[in-house]
Amino acid sequence: MTVNHLPDPDPGFVEPDEPTHRAPGRPRDASRDEAILVAALKILQDVGYAGLTIEGVAAKAGVGRPTIYRRWPSKPALVVAALVHSAQLALPTPDTGSLRGDLLALQERQVELMNAPMSRRVTAGLVADLTSDPELADSYVNRYLAPRREIVWGVLRRGVERGELDRDADFALIYDLLVGPLFMRTVVWGQRLSPDAARETVDVVMSAYGL
Repeated sequence: MTVNHLPDPDPGFVEPDEPTHRAPGRPRDASRDEAILVAALKILQDVGYAGLTIEGVAAKAGVGRPTIYRRWPSKPALVVAALVHSAQLALPTPDTGSLRGDLLALQERQVELMNAPMSRRVTAGLVADLTSDPELADSYVNRYLAPRREIVWGVLRRGVERGELDRDADFALIYDLLVGPLFMRTVVWGQRLSPDAARETVDVVMSAYGL
């Protein structure tokens, strides 16, 4: 009797740690999502965007690479998801009783975040990769940047309600005046922001609008 032996497996093959096709209605294991996103964020903090690899995230999260790729098709997609997921990167929603006080509280948090070691290492590399993926770039803008901007706009709307800010004020321009200098200093020039950066940028806005 002839016995047909199956060929040896490809040595580079990684056995999936989840079934490729889940039964209809079977939910995805949320605990693995959490483990992957936490691992990705930790690696970003430690070595930056350039040093992050799918293999490294898989090893740290204790999952196989196929598990990650079934959730996020690329490294940039995973990093965007990790940033969105991270509560550490959230801005406060201050209500100090004045527009200047609220903006100052927001800017102080912005300065803290942008002075963090991973800020320049992550943002510069990620933005460069997003230029070749318009759909993912839209996701980064809509899921990560837009909610942060909305917090600032909420503060500005409250300023309008208090009568501190004109109803015709350009909220988008005010946001750019606040965040633009911080981005240029940290991401483009690679400089650390001074402790006075929050106050100085808020003062520019207040002066520009006669406040």
